[in-house]
Amino acid sequence: MATIVDMIKSFLTHNSHFGWVFDKEEHLTTLDIGNLDPLAKTFGQENNIFHLAIKCAANPRATSVNTLLLSHSLLAFQPNNKGDTPLHLAAKLGNESFAVVLIDHAKVLAAAEGHSDYRYLLRKVNYVKQNTALHEAVINGRFEIAKRLIQEDPTLTSLVNKAGESPLFLAVERRFYDIASIILDTTFADFSVLGGNGMTVMHAAVIRSCPSFDARLLWRNVTRANDFDKFVKKVLERCGSQILEKAEEELGWTPLHYAANMGHSTMVKLFLEAKRSVAYIKDKQGMTALHIAARKGHVEVMKELMEECSDIGEILDNKDRTALHIAAEHNCHSVVRTLVNERGFSYLINEQDNEGNTALPVAAIHSHYEIMKRLVSNKMGNKGMSNKMGMTAFEILLKSTTPAGSIATFMVGLKLWLVKSKDPLLSLQDTGFGMLKSRTNEEETTRESTQIQISGPNIKQDNNNNNGRDVQHMQNMNLVVSTLIAGITFQAAITNNNAFRCTIQNYKRP
Repeated sequence: MATIVDMIKSFLTHNSHFGWVFDKEEHLTTLDIGNLDPLAKTFGQENNIFHLAIKCAANPRATSVNTLLLSHSLLAFQPNNKGDTPLHLAAKLGNESFAVVLIDHAKVLAAAEGHSDYRYLLRKVNYVKQNTALHEAVINGRFEIAKRLIQEDPTLTSLVNKAGESPLFLAVERRFYDIASIILDTTFADFSVLGGNGMTVMHAAVIRSCPSFDARLLWRNVTRANDFDKFVKKVLERCGSQILEKAEEELGWTPLHYAANMGHSTMVKLFLEAKRSVAYIKDKQGMTALHIAARKGHVEVMKELMEECSDIGEILDNKDRTALHIAAEHNCHSVVRTLVNERGFSYLINEQDNEGNTALPVAAIHSHYEIMKRLVSNKMGNKGMSNKMGMTAFEILLKSTTPAGSIATFMVGLKLWLVKSKDPLLSLQDTGFGMLKSRTNEEETTRESTQIQISGPNIKQDNNNNNGRDVQHMQNMNLVVSTLIAGITFQAAITNNNAFRCTIQNYKRP
C-alpha cells in the first residue's frame, strides 16, 4: 500500500512547479512556500497553495505565509472544486493554528474590500453538502476550532446545511456534547435545533443516548451517561418544551415516541414532567407512545405513561386498536399482564378494533396461545364476542391452520369450549345459515304434504327440531374437544415413542 510520502512524491513528479524540501530520511519536513507558484493549483481537487500548506501542517506564522497573505489575500478563502476553502480544510483536519490565522486574516481582507462585516467569509459553504467551516469542525469533533468560530460569529449556529442539519444537531448526533454545550451556552438566541428529515436536536439526543459498546470508549461513555440527564434538561431549558412536540417526517415520531421505542423510562418521565400533553400525540399510524411501548414490551415506560396520563389507554390508532390489541398481536406477555391487571386499564380487554376484534381474537388470528390463555382466564373478558365477520375467538381458533398440538392450544380451546357450552349460541352468520336451511326443508315438506294443520303436536315437533339442532351443536363441540385431546395425545405419544427409541439405542450401545 502506498504511504502518504509515496503519494506526495507522485504528486511532485506530475506537479514540478511546486517546491518541496525532504530530509535525508525521505520524510516531508516543511513546505518551502517561497519557491512555490502561488497561482498554481493541483490537478485533482484544484487545491491552491493555502490548501497544501494546511495539509502539510506548514507554520502559518512563518514570514513566507504572511507575505503570501498580503500579496495574494483572496487565495486564503478561495474554494477548490468541492467548494472547500482553506478554512473548511483547517476545520476538517483540526489545524487550529492555521484556522486562527485565517480567521484573523478575514478581518483584514474584509476591511480591504470595504466590507463592514468580515464574518461573511466565515459563512461560506462548500458545494456538495453546503457545510460551513463550523459544520466541518463539529462533524470532525474539532472542539477548539468550533469554539473559536462560535466566538467570532455566533450566527453560524443558526445556519443549516443542504440536509437541513444545524451545528447543534450534528454535535449531539455525533455525541460531541462538549461542542453542543458551547452552542447552548451562547447568548445568541436564534441558534438552530433542526436536523435532517424534520428531526430536532432532541430526537438526536434520544437516539444517541445509548452508549457505544466500544471498549476503548467505555469509561468515556459511562461519564457521558451520568451527565446525560443534565444535558437533556439543559436542552429543554434553552430550547423550551415545545421542542418535544416536533415530529420527524418519516414516521411522524416525536422524541417521546423514540424514547418509548428504546425503553428509556427515565427520559419518558423527564419529557412528561416538561410537557404532559406530548403523551397524546399520534404518529402517522395513529400510535401514541403507549402503543409504541406496548409493541416493544417496555413495561416500565408504559407505567410512567399510565401513571401520568390515566386516560391514555382510550387513545386508538388508525385501525381503532388499543395498546392491548398491539401487545396481543406482537405476543408481549408482560404488557398484556400489566394492562389487564391495572385497574384503570382492564376495560381494554373488551374494546373492539375497526374489524370488530377484541384482543382475544387478535391473539387467536396470530396463534399466540399463551396470550389467549391469559385473556380467557380474565373474568372481565367477553369470550363470546363476535367480530364483523361474525366469528368469535373460538371459531377463529377452530379454523386456524396451526396444528393443535400444544398444551396451550388445548387449554385455550377447552376454556373457550366451556364458555360456549354454557351459552351454546351460534354466531349470527351460522345461525342465519341454519335458519335458511330450515326454511328450505319446511318448503319441501309443504310441497310434499297435501294437508297442513297447525296444532299442538306440530309445534311440539318443531321444538323437538330446535332441540335437535342444539344437541347437534353440542355434539360438534364435543367433537372439537375430542380433536384437541387427540392432538395432544398423539403428540405426547410421538414424544414418548422417540424417548423410548433413544433409551433402547443407548441401551444397545457397548
